[in-house]
Amino acid sequence: MASPSSSSPVDRTALVLIDVYNEFLHPEGKINPFVSESMAKTNTLDHLQEVVKAARKAGIPIYYSLHQQWKEGNYQGWLHMNPTTSGMSQHRLLQEGSWGAEIYPGLEPDVFGNKDVVVSKHWNSR
Repeated sequence: MASPSSSSPVDRTALVLIDVYNEFLHPEGKINPFVSESMAKTNTLDHLQEVVKAARKAGIPIYYSLHQQWKEGNYQGWLHMNPTTSGMSQHRLLQEGSWGAEIYPGLEPDVFGNKDVVVSKHWNSR
């Protein structure tokens, strides 16, 4: 194994993508109306696709941090729902198995070829 001083910056580099679901990124996603203006101003989709393409070309692994998907009972027993979790529960945002809970086309993980990693789904807070 190479010593830390002999490894290249690429050997110590990873790309982290957070919540790249259709629900957020696709114009028909339920959450998209809340982020579409910002996404348009920053050209988010084009930049995401460019950085994923560059990471793949350089062999840089991509780590996917994906929000917990809605399913029956997920919010049962929560005593302190914030507006975000209340809205997710009420509108069944990121519903497990739905189109909205799929990763946006072109940004999907490549766990075998690029050795991407899908990190356990996370909650905002609990």
